[in-house]
Amino acid sequence: MPAGKYHPGMISVAREHVRDSIHDSIQFLRWGGLAAWLMVGLPVMTHPHESPAVLLVWTFAWFLFAAAFWTTSGEREIPRWADLGLLGLQAACVMALVLTLCDGFEGALLVLVAMQLASRVDRRTGLLWIAVQTVLLCAAITIHWSLRPALMLAPPYLGFQILAFLAFEALDREARGRQELARINAELRSTRELLAHGSRMAERLRIAGELHDALGHHLVALSLNLEVAAQQSQGEAREQVRISQSLARLMLTDVSEIVDTLRKEEAFDLRRALTSMAAEIPRPRVHLVFPDGPDDFAVEDAELAHLLLRCCQEIATNAAKHAQAENLWLELVREGDSVGVRARDDGRGSERVEDGRGLTGMRQRLEQAGGRLEIATGPGLGFAVAALVPLRRSV
Repeated sequence: MPAGKYHPGMISVAREHVRDSIHDSIQFLRWGGLAAWLMVGLPVMTHPHESPAVLLVWTFAWFLFAAAFWTTSGEREIPRWADLGLLGLQAACVMALVLTLCDGFEGALLVLVAMQLASRVDRRTGLLWIAVQTVLLCAAITIHWSLRPALMLAPPYLGFQILAFLAFEALDREARGRQELARINAELRSTRELLAHGSRMAERLRIAGELHDALGHHLVALSLNLEVAAQQSQGEAREQVRISQSLARLMLTDVSEIVDTLRKEEAFDLRRALTSMAAEIPRPRVHLVFPDGPDDFAVEDAELAHLLLRCCQEIATNAAKHAQAENLWLELVREGDSVGVRARDDGRGSERVEDGRGLTGMRQRLEQAGGRLEIATGPGLGFAVAALVPLRRSV
């Protein structure tokens, strides 16, 4: 395969490695947490010592914790308020377990809550949450037993929670860093196509200039000298000079046509650049849609191609950072005398759109080129973006 050429059927190893790593981490948390949940409840379930009514309440709280944990530890995105609410429900279930039938091991379930907090809140909020639920645990143990066992059990569980929170915070930061690195690498790969296109054009212009200034100049001089020679020669010699003069003029015409061809700007293969970008982004998974027609979605205007490429990169960045989408659909379109991109994702959406630096810059660049940017969103509906710009005649 030629250097820099991307084959559409090739799956990026780097992207799949990042996605698999994230998937494995989530599965590790889910099944490891369920194992801890089972071990906490096993002593009570195998040696019940309380009345059936108390055991029934305890069992309900125990299974309710598992259901809430299963929901929050999965890969499916849920609204932030619901996510944090379910974490609070898990902590409340632990308090219910302690108040109804305390065996001293319920604090391990609070460690699971602390692990999940690491990827959802900042450090100060997380540590405050851990402190509050530890105080509640201490109060619940005091109510069920007495203050002394509460003071003996609460501090160790507080330490375990802090350790779990900081460890998973570091893992989450590393995972986000790897995703960001993969995204930046994807942008660099797609931008490389544009740089290679500019480099080829620069080399063609240099060769065209050399042909025009050097070879063209000598051919003109040769033609003039042959004209003088034709005027000073007689008979068959003059005929041969005239033939040579015609050949020189023909060569000059050919050189001019070659120079014009070299100076004509070639179309930029936007399809290949975007395919390269989509192959490297680990999340969201980018689905490209091109209009029916030739295999290459070519844009002759290099500045316009650069603008569309930057728009697609910014849309992918926003889908990953802010929308937290799993899938992003990018559709390149030609509408009359305009060309552009229509995009949508399956992220969490928002009640309103607030232009950050990226969207503001993209809107300004589109407006300077005579185009427009349209954004539609809603809670749970993801984002829909349309960036259209009129085609310009190549110079």
